[in-house]
Amino acid sequence: MKALLFFVSILFSNTVLANSNMPVGNFGWFGVGNAIQISETKVYWTGEFSGTFFADGESHSLHSASVRCPASMELDLANNAQKAGGYCMFRDVNGNKASIEWAGSGVIGNMSGGWAWVSGDGPYAELVGQSGGQFRGITITNWEDGMATGVAYWNK
Repeated sequence: MKALLFFVSILFSNTVLANSNMPVGNFGWFGVGNAIQISETKVYWTGEFSGTFFADGESHSLHSASVRCPASMELDLANNAQKAGGYCMFRDVNGNKASIEWAGSGVIGNMSGGWAWVSGDGPYAELVGQSGGQFRGITITNWEDGMATGVAYWNK
């Protein structure tokens, strides 16, 4: 279960900039979900990462945006490997919405990948279909109750 949560940590760090399809910042997240032991060395997790995105520039339209990321992850305990993917939905402080699709892989607890804009309104409508860049996700703590916390770095 703890290994599962490591995977979750790298999943999400989201930033959106109205005039830039590749925002730069950090997404602090809290992960909750369910893990299923497929075999002695395989675990499958489904759940959600949620938190707040902090853009490197406070004037970025996504600075302080709320983020929710439904996701799934596969852990290969024998090889210390994980792969994950899902979606993230953003709501900025003005109520504008956007969503992305992401996927990544790496060692358990430290993952990287890419993402693309899926939908958006207001300042994010023009970003649909564009690449959002790269991310790196780190699980910081796997709590005893199966939850996890971490950070994702976007375009850093």
